[in-house]
Amino acid sequence: ILYIVATPIGNLKDITLRALEVLADVDLIIAEDTRVTQKLLNVHGIKKSLLSYHQYNAEQRDPQVLTKLEHGHCVALVTDAGTPLISDPGHSLVAQCRQHNIRVIPVPGASAAITAISVNDFNVSRFSFEGYLAPKQAARRQQLARLALNAQATILYETKHRIIEVLEDICDILGAERRIMVARELTKAHEQIVSASATEIVQQFHSQTIPCLGEFVILLQGDSGAAAKRLEINKMRMLFERVCPSMSHRAAVELARTQSSLAKNLLYDLAAEYYHRP
Repeated sequence: ILYIVATPIGNLKDITLRALEVLADVDLIIAEDTRVTQKLLNVHGIKKSLLSYHQYNAEQRDPQVLTKLEHGHCVALVTDAGTPLISDPGHSLVAQCRQHNIRVIPVPGASAAITAISVNDFNVSRFSFEGYLAPKQAARRQQLARLALNAQATILYETKHRIIEVLEDICDILGAERRIMVARELTKAHEQIVSASATEIVQQFHSQTIPCLGEFVILLQGDSGAAAKRLEINKMRMLFERVCPSMSHRAAVELARTQSSLAKNLLYDLAAEYYHRP
């Protein structure tokens, strides 16, 4: 059996009795960082063989672990913090276990995403999990442009190294007034949870009211329609700029009305930006 075991995201007491029982009983624990897992085992008095298993060696480890499982051994997969396979490796091993009819059993527990959702003030009933955004700004901004129109809330993870630039991109693309929640160091001694507009959150980081230390969960409130309207306005501005040299103000607005649901008066005002220039 391969057990997928959730471990604490910070406070070492946040582990289930079942998880401790499984970790004590299996033949082998495969861990993202054996040093981190060893500390957890030491706290709970568990002595067990550990094998490193992370994104850089998963391809080599999978056959080794599979062989042990096929020979009747029980193995537990853990990550440094939280539930395995959530922005962590393990999918390839689970897939191979299924192909070889080896049981895969989840042992649920802590998850940073769900922990953050549980203390939000958005009244979230639907959400999507995006994990870490692209590290390069151009790709990241494309992702955010796609997420901007989501009606449901969005959960992101981020590191201390990129948190400010990511939040500045969020402010720029989703709008300064988009409400977000930032949770830092959840369940740890310096836990901090702040909910405000995107621009207010950015200001708190620049003033170091929220320090750039630890791991972060970002919760984006779903779009109320404002982002979609901004996108539509920008599309109409591009249209007016293109047709302005060859079409009258009135004709341009009539054309825009066939391609947009924006109010006629608003379309006239947008077109006036191009037709009434000095």
